[in-house]
Amino acid sequence: MSEQERTETVQSQAEVENQSELQSQPGGLSPVERRIIDVERRRFKHQGSKEKAIIAAGFTPIAYYQRLNVMLDDERVCTAAPQIIDVLRARRDAD
Repeated sequence: MSEQERTETVQSQAEVENQSELQSQPGGLSPVERRIIDVERRRFKHQGSKEKAIIAAGFTPIAYYQRLNVMLDDERVCTAAPQIIDVLRARRDAD
């Protein structure tokens, strides 16, 4: 087994363990969902700062907003972060 295959196997096992841990926790958010919520909780003073934070969190802006939109309709996410989700839903519905 090559070094790359070993690394991929370890990463796969970690992902499986993460998924089982999330499923065992009621309302548990995935690491991706937590990063998105963390970005949305921040306040940005300057134009472009949020986009830089999105990129730093490991997303492209388009993928970020697509995932965020799906999260706004997920009751599990709403249960985990009700205040921020309510604000974001109101902002989305106003547009």
